[in-house]
Amino acid sequence: MLRIAICDDDPHMLSSLAALCKKILPEAEVTEYKSGVELLSGNGGFEIILMDVRMEEMDGLDVIKRLQSRDREKSPVRPSVIFITAYDDYVFEALDLFPFHYLLKPLDEEKFAKVLKLAAEKYTKQEKEEAILFHTKNNHLRLYPSDIYFVESNLRKVIINMENEHFEIYYTMAELEKLLGSAFFRCHRGYLVNLDKIRSYDRESIKLTNGSSLILSKTKYAEFVDAYMHYLALEEG
Repeated sequence: MLRIAICDDDPHMLSSLAALCKKILPEAEVTEYKSGVELLSGNGGFEIILMDVRMEEMDGLDVIKRLQSRDREKSPVRPSVIFITAYDDYVFEALDLFPFHYLLKPLDEEKFAKVLKLAAEKYTKQEKEEAILFHTKNNHLRLYPSDIYFVESNLRKVIINMENEHFEIYYTMAELEKLLGSAFFRCHRGYLVNLDKIRSYDRESIKLTNGSSLILSKTKYAEFVDAYMHYLALEEG
């Protein structure tokens, strides 16, 4: 079940957001929090967090920083955070936390519904996907392939690159290429790219949606284009 947390110290806004969420996603479980301290004292486990920024006890940016730091050891898969605030001067600081979206009050209900549905679709896609358990030197990581942007080789190890963090594991590129399947392509001997994360490409490089740039081997170009077009056709179908 999709779980949504709403954190806002304005009781009217809190109840209004809860009502909107239940209207837009009636099957979701919605939990309301009157402060960041109250949210942090809970067990977490939310797929979506709607977070006010300016609150009296603790601002929303600090709450999300603490949540991310606390939960990083449990799982690198983070909830989709949607900041909702009347102040646009926090947007750049908020972007450092890689939120799903940043919405301004007064809330445009149509835009809010669109953003919330997109966040829910991200969760639904993951729910259908099988996670893979990886082992690092100190941790056990449960990752969804769709959250991986690219994999790069590093001597006898590989580095798995997520949206804003990476993990080094003892695997070979060949092993991961087989494990991750057709949604990933070996564009260079040193890189394995998630086809779903591609923004653009030319004959020499591939640009990803998070700003990363990977080398595209000249000998792989034609094979890459065929694989990418086939992937897009399957997604559209």
